[in-house]
Amino acid sequence: MILGIETATPRASLALYDRDADEVLWSRDFTTERAHNAVIFEPVSEMLEQYRDQLTGIVVGVGPGSYSGVRVGIAVANGLGLSLGVPTMGRSSLEAWDVSEDTYVVISDARRKSYAVAEVIDRRVTGEPDLIDAEVLEAKLSELAAGGVLLYSADSKVVEAFASVSLAHPDAAQLAERAGQLSPADWPEAPLEPHYLRAPYITTPKKKALG
Repeated sequence: MILGIETATPRASLALYDRDADEVLWSRDFTTERAHNAVIFEPVSEMLEQYRDQLTGIVVGVGPGSYSGVRVGIAVANGLGLSLGVPTMGRSSLEAWDVSEDTYVVISDARRKSYAVAEVIDRRVTGEPDLIDAEVLEAKLSELAAGGVLLYSADSKVVEAFASVSLAHPDAAQLAERAGQLSPADWPEAPLEPHYLRAPYITTPKKKALG
């Protein structure tokens, strides 16, 4: 069975996909703003109690999304993979949204008065998300909506600000199901790396002037 881990947005989730039965046998989700690490280990422990010996692989959403959230998911995937001796794989969180369509656009608040617009076609991200200034986003969304493109965001503030955008989230079940469609030999062996829209913005304390 394949374990999916998705922690890129405030709504995080875990799911187990059974390849043979072609169904999700177990799933849990939880919502926190900045503390997925405080709650993720309880459902992980529950999963291990029931399915430890049946786990054959782990797939984790690598973002883009919350800086700390993505890192928590990757850390859990790496830890479980090493301790259980099963392969791990990273997939874009943009390709795993819990929506019925396979083609859609995701809008994210990229901070610093800009937004990220990512196009997903047949559950594949088409290049890097476009970073767009807030001033021109409205026109961009109107153009997309007029073309029949479905628009989603995991940010409630984005949904409230733009009527054409609906609320949705990436989901671990989507990750696990799609990873389960690949044979083990097709799983990449590359280390798990987070995908950020921008490099993390970190400030350092200013040096005090010597008096």
